[in-house]
Amino acid sequence: MAAIKHVWDRFHAYAVFESERKAYPQTFSEELNDQCGRILFVVSLITTVAWLPYIYLDANLHPEEPLLPLLRMGLSVLSLIILILHVSKRFPQCNMLFLVLIGAYLAIGCGLITALADADPAYMGGYIFILTVMALVPVDRRYALVIIAASLVTFFVVSRLEHVSFNHTGDGYSLLDLFSATFVAIAFIYLLHSTRLASWLKSRKIEQQSEEMRSDKEKIDNLLLNILPPVVAEELKGHGYVKPVFYPSATIVFTDFIGFTKISETLTPDQLVRELDEAFSRFDRVMDKYGLEKLKTIGDSYMYAGGVPVINNTHEIDAVLGALEIQSIVEQVNQEKACQGRPVFEIRIGINTGPLMAGVVGEKKFVYDVWGDSVNLASRMESSGKTGRVNISESTHVRIRDLFETEARGQIIAKNKGAVEMYFVKRIKPELSADAAGYIPNERFREIYKTYQGNKSNA
Repeated sequence: MAAIKHVWDRFHAYAVFESERKAYPQTFSEELNDQCGRILFVVSLITTVAWLPYIYLDANLHPEEPLLPLLRMGLSVLSLIILILHVSKRFPQCNMLFLVLIGAYLAIGCGLITALADADPAYMGGYIFILTVMALVPVDRRYALVIIAASLVTFFVVSRLEHVSFNHTGDGYSLLDLFSATFVAIAFIYLLHSTRLASWLKSRKIEQQSEEMRSDKEKIDNLLLNILPPVVAEELKGHGYVKPVFYPSATIVFTDFIGFTKISETLTPDQLVRELDEAFSRFDRVMDKYGLEKLKTIGDSYMYAGGVPVINNTHEIDAVLGALEIQSIVEQVNQEKACQGRPVFEIRIGINTGPLMAGVVGEKKFVYDVWGDSVNLASRMESSGKTGRVNISESTHVRIRDLFETEARGQIIAKNKGAVEMYFVKRIKPELSADAAGYIPNERFREIYKTYQGNKSNA
């Protein structure tokens, strides 16, 4: 049974009902070639043996015509060669050509055999059958019509040379059947060709629409990913809403350009937008580098977080590293601007660590946002900071002090918060830094960082 199943599976692989195509051909000619490929195995297999049983009948009915068995065997040889070529799968672009060759030999050969057999009614029936079958073969209609015409010309020319007479009533009846079958075959050739063309055009249109839908979906997905974190975007697409999440520990960062309003008065709208876009685009790359989540920009203010929406144990370190790199970027850009006589943007950065809620708000314009006293305190860290400095709270300082050099500021009065313990982050500690400025971690820093990643108590 296993052997029979294996043979059937191999046969089914070449049969008409192949697996669905990934895409429809770009031209109708390629579509016809593909359809020919779907039946070529079966057709070539059948025609390899189809005429062999008739050799014995030819020998009995018309022994005076030695050409008949040669023509029968010729079809078998041609079909066998085409079968081997098709199974090798080395000439997939020649499927229609192969089917045309088989059809041409079959139709013209049958016309020749019928004429050599003196238009014997037994042979005439087979000839009519072959011409009718030609209407069903999915080749270009031009090829099908040429084959039928060549077959009829061969039949009548050879009949004339063989002095075949159609004077008897039975002969006239057979001739009328031949003409009727030819007319029906031609009509079906045009009809089926038009049907195949319409079907292909419809399939192409559906495929194009599907491609457009896929393209639109990708654009929507990309747009959604530009607005929401990937995890949140997937939840929104899957459920239609995003459940608010409480984070026991996350780090929030606010940045703000000092005197931006005054500077903006000296710039054109285009220059202003270009300046902000250049700065924030660089900040976005910092977010990707340290696995941070950009939350939003409000005017010249840039807000991001560590530890949301994906919880991790290093969010304080990541947030501070990102803040130091942003500070470094602004310093470099300001040096370039100063040399060019352009106004510089001084930055102030504030960081706080603590519990918060995060979720998506809005129906038409989704916004991923965070709420909580920790967020408010992070904002106060920024407003209570100084130009060009990274100002952090006590809760952040406790978690990063082993890796960064800090400067205690003591208790600073923050709006609506009273006296709050604050610190400036100066740099990465010299023994943990790979550069003189203290912005780039060295290998030892990374080793310690890995221990934080696995320390659940740090979260």
